[in-house]
Amino acid sequence: MLKSSVHPQDLPLFSEDIDLLSQVLTQVCDESGIAPRTPEADRIGAALIQLYRQGVKDSGKLTTLAKTYL
Repeated sequence: MLKSSVHPQDLPLFSEDIDLLSQVLTQVCDESGIAPRTPEADRIGAALIQLYRQGVKDSGKLTTLAKTYL
């Protein structure tokens, strides 16, 4: 029998996950003067998804960490 391990990055993101990440991205962009749907916003969004999948689920921590990508 094959054993396969499931990695957090392989798990789907659900609507509540997307809602949280979207709120954090909007807040970070608004506070930093970054327009939505720009390469910079996309980069921060990708970083947020990576952080979330690594286990950072708190919006405050996500916000703080996302600002380090500015």
